[in-house]
Amino acid sequence: MNKRFFPRVDLPLLMAIIPIMLLSTLTLWSASGFNEAMLFKHLARCGLTLVCILVMSSIPAASYQRSAPYLYIIAVALLLAVALFGDSTNGSQRWLDIGFFRFQPSELIKLSIPIMIAWMLHIEGGRPDSRKIAFCLLITMIPAGLIALQPDLDGAVFTVIYALFVLFLAGMSWKIIGGFVASILTLAPILWFFVMETYQKSRVTQFLHPESDPLGSGYQIIQSLIAIGSGGMKGKGWMNATQGTLGFIPESHTDFIFSTYAEEWGFVGSLVLLTLYLFITARVMLLACQSDHFFSRLVSGALAMSFFLYAFINTGMVSGLLPVMGSPLPFFSYGGTAMLTQGICFGVIMSLCYSKYRNA
Repeated sequence: MNKRFFPRVDLPLLMAIIPIMLLSTLTLWSASGFNEAMLFKHLARCGLTLVCILVMSSIPAASYQRSAPYLYIIAVALLLAVALFGDSTNGSQRWLDIGFFRFQPSELIKLSIPIMIAWMLHIEGGRPDSRKIAFCLLITMIPAGLIALQPDLDGAVFTVIYALFVLFLAGMSWKIIGGFVASILTLAPILWFFVMETYQKSRVTQFLHPESDPLGSGYQIIQSLIAIGSGGMKGKGWMNATQGTLGFIPESHTDFIFSTYAEEWGFVGSLVLLTLYLFITARVMLLACQSDHFFSRLVSGALAMSFFLYAFINTGMVSGLLPVMGSPLPFFSYGGTAMLTQGICFGVIMSLCYSKYRNA
C-alpha cells in the first residue's frame, strides 16, 4: 500500500471523539422521544464521520496546501448556488438539495477559510502586517457576506472569527487585535438598529431577561435551565429525563441536546463531557505546536480554536450564560452536515500534523 495515502490517525483524539458520539447516541434516544428512525440516521452519520476522519487523514498535507484556493472557490460557488436556488427552511435559505442529499454549504467555510488564509500567509511569509490582514479579511468578507444574506448573521460572524484565529496564530499584533475589538464595540449600535433581524434582537433580549416572556421568547431557555438544574449532581438516569423527552424543550435533539444530557447525567456527566472537549482542544493544540510546518500549525490551531468555540457557545447558551445562537454541539447534536464537517476537519488535522511535506 502506498504510504502517502495511508491513514494518519491520532489514537488519543479518536479515543476522545468516539465516547462523545456514544454519549450523544444515548442522549438522542431520549431527546427524540425514542424515535428509532432518528437513532439509526444518527448512528449512520457517526459511522460516516469516522470514515471521513480516516479518508481525510490519508491525504498528504501538501495536497491540502496546494488545493487551498480551489477549496475556497468551490465553497464560494456553493454559497452562490444557495443564494440563487437554495432550499428554504424556517425562513432561511441555507440548504442545497441535490435530490438524494441535502446539505448546508456554509459548513464548508469552517475548513476552507482557515486553509485559504493560512495558505496566503504561508506564501507571503512573515508576521501579518496591515496589508496582509486587510487582504485576508477582504477574502473572508465574500463568503461572510453571502452567508449573511441567507440570512445567517451568526454564521457570517463565525466566518470572520475563523480568519482572525489564523491571523492570531500567525502573530498578529495585539494593537491590531485591540483595534478590532474597539471597532466591533463601535459598530454594535449600527448592527442593532440597521442590520440585525427582529428574531436576532429577540435572542439578545431573551438572554438578558428570559422571565419577561416565559411563554414566548424566553420559554426555551427557561425550560433548558429547569432541565439542567433538575439533573442535580448525578442526574436522573438514562431515559428518565422529563423536560427533553416530553417535549418541553424545543430542539432538544439538536442545539439544545446538552440540556437533556445534563438532566439525565447531572453535573458529574456534564463534567465528563466538557473534559473530553477540553482534552480534544488541548491535544490538537499540542499537535499543532509540535508540527514543523507553518501552514500545518496555522490550520490545525485555528480548527482547534473553532472546535472549542462551538462547544463553549453551545453549552453557554443552553446554560443561560450566552444568547441563543444556531451553534450545534460538536459530535453530539443531531445533524448530518455539521457532524460530517467536524469529521473532515479532524481528518485534515491528523493529516497536517503527521504528514511529511518532502514526499508530497
